Amino acid sequence: MNYFPLEIPSSRLLLDPNNYRFHDLPTYRTVSNHARFAEAGVQDRALGLLQTTDSFDLESLKDSIKTNTYVPLERVVVELFDGVGQTARYLVVEGNRRVAAVKTLLAEEAAGAADIPTATLASITAIPSIQIVGREEERRAYKQKLMAIRHIAGIKEWGPYQQAKLIVELYGQNGNFGLVAQEIGITSREVARRYRASKALQQMEKDEEMGEHANPKLYALFHEAMAQPLVRDWLGFSDETFTATHDENREAFYELLSPRLVEGETLPAKLSTARHVRSLRGIVNHPGALAALLEPERPLEDAIRQSEVEAPPEDLAAGERALSQALRALREPGVDVWFDPTPRARTLLGELHTLVARLNTMMRTPAPEAE
Repeated sequence: MNYFPLEIPSSRLLLDPNNYRFHDLPTYRTVSNHARFAEAGVQDRALGLLQTTDSFDLESLKDSIKTNTYVPLERVVVELFDGVGQTARYLVVEGNRRVAAVKTLLAEEAAGAADIPTATLASITAIPSIQIVGREEERRAYKQKLMAIRHIAGIKEWGPYQQAKLIVELYGQNGNFGLVAQEIGITSREVARRYRASKALQQMEKDEEMGEHANPKLYALFHEAMAQPLVRDWLGFSDETFTATHDENREAFYELLSPRLVEGETLPAKLSTARHVRSLRGIVNHPGALAALLEPERPLEDAIRQSEVEAPPEDLAAGERALSQALRALREPGVDVWFDPTPRARTLLGELHTLVARLNTMMRTPAPEAE
């Protein structure tokens, strides 16, 4: 095996229509004839899959290239497809997403759909690449190892806390979430969320009473809290100062994130996972549920159940809302009541049991296939 550095115009780079990225897409079809890889229809389909699949996030990569120019931290890996010299075309082995972003930007520029800065155009005129040369079995083995190293072992990303710290620094330089998003290739909404979470954690770190419990591991919980508008409102979180301004609720939130002392025993924090924090959106607007949440000796589940009793969420579907109301009615008198039901209650419970049994039978029966 040999490796040769090349600068290759994007027009002579062919996307791999059998890219591993495509294999779980419902519209993907294997192109079994290698000789057809270069056909316009095959290439257009591969490019379309990269452009339209949300998980590939080609738009963010395009924005990053447009803002920062093409930064060849790693060369695209290619192998010769056909031709020689200036007519040679190369199949992309590694770097299909980057090449697709470049091709899309150039097509938008040519169609007048985008105004690309001169420096960016200069950086994508030719793509820095590495050509692998060797026998077919050698190249096949190399490609398999390369994919494993890149996409299974992979470059280890920073943790969320480290990512957010850098976002805080970048935002401090330009004060614009959109610009930061373009620079690093994620959405401005996600930039704002990480910035808020980092600043909210910093505020806890500076708290005289609760700061000793603040640590980077809590970042994920603040990240979840900042994603919930109801929780942000409850905390009085300000997008002018990026601080929680409701003193009482802020301190209560800190206590929920910290170990608690109950009857001389230290118990874990009541909110210790993102799922726990997510449950706050159904609790903070229900006084009884919130009161249950803030009692140190009561578990989080008590507050969740109380929130269901107080009012079913408004965004439930009709069936879900009916079930929620039924649960609310059953829970309202307390469990002990059902150990000694009245004759009328027994009759009603029997009717309920029959209905639930019918529903269970219906849910286990496969839906008829459409003709």
